[in-house]
Amino acid sequence: MSANTQKHRELATLQPEDIVALKGLSGAAISPDGKWAAFVRTVPILEVDKSEHRGHIWLVSTDGGEPFQLTNGPNGDRDPQWAPDSTRLAFVSKRRGDKTQIWIISIAGGEAKQLTHTKNGASNPRWSFDGKRIAFLKTEEDSPAEAKRKKAQDDRVVMGVDDFKQQHLWVIEVETLDDAPALLFSLPGEGSDANLNVDKSQRLTAGDFHVSEPRWSPDGKQIGFVSTPSPKANDIMFNGTVHIVDIETQNIRKLTAHPGGESAPCWSPDGEQIAYLHSPAGYGQKALHIISAAGGTSTNLTAARLDRNADIPIWAPDGEALYFVAMDRVRWQLYSASKAASEIRQITRGDCVIGEISIAGDGDTFLCTRSEPYAPADVWVGSIRTGEMKPLTKLNPQLENFALGEVQVIQWRSSDGLEIEGLLCLPVGYEAGKSYPLIVEPHGGPRSSRDLGFKPTWHYFSGEGFAYFAPNFRGGDGYGNDFATANFNDWGGGDYQDIMTGINFLVEQGIADPDHLIVGGSSYGGYMTSWIITRTNRFKAACNVCGVINLVSFYAQTDIPNFMSLYFAGPPSQGLELYRERSPISHVESAQTPTLILHGEEDIRVPLPQSEEFYAGLKAVGVETVFVKYPREGHGIGEPRHQLDMLKRQLAWYNKYVAHNAKGDGK
Repeated sequence: MSANTQKHRELATLQPEDIVALKGLSGAAISPDGKWAAFVRTVPILEVDKSEHRGHIWLVSTDGGEPFQLTNGPNGDRDPQWAPDSTRLAFVSKRRGDKTQIWIISIAGGEAKQLTHTKNGASNPRWSFDGKRIAFLKTEEDSPAEAKRKKAQDDRVVMGVDDFKQQHLWVIEVETLDDAPALLFSLPGEGSDANLNVDKSQRLTAGDFHVSEPRWSPDGKQIGFVSTPSPKANDIMFNGTVHIVDIETQNIRKLTAHPGGESAPCWSPDGEQIAYLHSPAGYGQKALHIISAAGGTSTNLTAARLDRNADIPIWAPDGEALYFVAMDRVRWQLYSASKAASEIRQITRGDCVIGEISIAGDGDTFLCTRSEPYAPADVWVGSIRTGEMKPLTKLNPQLENFALGEVQVIQWRSSDGLEIEGLLCLPVGYEAGKSYPLIVEPHGGPRSSRDLGFKPTWHYFSGEGFAYFAPNFRGGDGYGNDFATANFNDWGGGDYQDIMTGINFLVEQGIADPDHLIVGGSSYGGYMTSWIITRTNRFKAACNVCGVINLVSFYAQTDIPNFMSLYFAGPPSQGLELYRERSPISHVESAQTPTLILHGEEDIRVPLPQSEEFYAGLKAVGVETVFVKYPREGHGIGEPRHQLDMLKRQLAWYNKYVAHNAKGDGK
């Protein structure tokens, strides 16, 4: 027995309660003067009548030191946005009533001050460069006639007309806070809402379109934004275009006109250009473009030199380069793109996942979140020039007291010779020469490839004696556009072979026990799970979480039908035979694997009837199956108590059908 194995056995292994208790991180942003980092720390709330994750805004000095909590809204606070003078933060919170409003707080502390008082709430606060105004987004309210009709229960819904409300752009003077009555600054629950109507806001857009991602021009005279036909996910994903509105005249002009989807507009420091992301297919690999703010032809900065998916573009303060993150194989790194020469430079290195970047005014200091195989996301600060980084937070130090499985990057050849990569988490206490039960997790998306960020569920199952395998099969991100589109018209084809050859590789290496295989995935991973158990009986147990089962009915049910048209070259009416042939429900009579089905009742991405069809189909052919529905949950199970149930239920299901010596004793 190795010393490492003995050390692991002296430590506890992760349990569901430990996973749910992990603190989350989002919204990290550096102050313009580079002295402070703001971020949202999220904790689970498990009370008699509560089961939720709640976040509040924290601050930490970029020189180091202990983070401290800045806000304490009773329902949580989010989306911190720095004022240009680095002395205040705007943020979004539900502190009065059930609608989110925009609040402002000094980083020196004290009570937050409410800025907006809109009936339908407000979101996406963005400061003007002079710090005097904030742009925000507000959903349209019912007209008096609509409100009267609904009150009378004349509440029919005409699809495509009444099933959504557009969101539009507004601006408010921050000075309204200084002129407001003292009652405005009282604690929640004090005073009368009638005295709070001091909102001096100006509407900038109106019409039959939806506004998102507002960004100020440096001179404060214009705002760029993304326009879509509606707030529906299908339009947000596939039909976004960059527009500009003149604040004085409220004239709106369309800046870009690519087919597909556009997002993330940001102005150059001199206001002459706008950078943005464009995906030709709307869903898929995004390239970084720049275009004159006056209009014209755009320049693609990344397509020729970096065949990867760009994200989170930010201009350098001198306007000579743009920074962005991209996934390269199983790592997310920070890059720069030279505006003049289109040269790409990788700034950060290491086995990690970089995200949520922001740049200080000095042009060198950057802030990001960073996750690693054995450490959840924390706030890090680094130098653009050297790429060196240091952590500012350690939100989950308790993980040092747990034994975690070793995470490895592995490669193999698929049936057609294509090189495939994946991640393997070995059982805690793994000993070479012993084979172990293997859990195979097909990823979702299908572009959501697995990376080297911290995956607590992997370590949970590794602590129970399982090896955990996450193959990055064709169709995923991180390996170039050709690889990402290799599953078009071929769901369940090449990607299935990639997974099965990966399992064969692990069996040949003596790691996986071929008689103790399990498969389980979510979303597209649920599709692959269901497809796999209708193609082979190698697996002893399966778990399908919100998976696609019937491609024909899914097209009509999902909120992103264009997604299916993209992958199958049109709707079912143009390729019904292929839609049916690649549907797991069409082959359910071949299934024999005991299957656990888990699904959120409010899921609109993969609606609940998909799992209902599979459950009925499995029962009809005599396959042992259990179907669990989670109220209030969408496409992903988020409530802490539901997460606990999921983890415990999955382990019990796997142990029921795969007998093994737990805790890494192997076979």
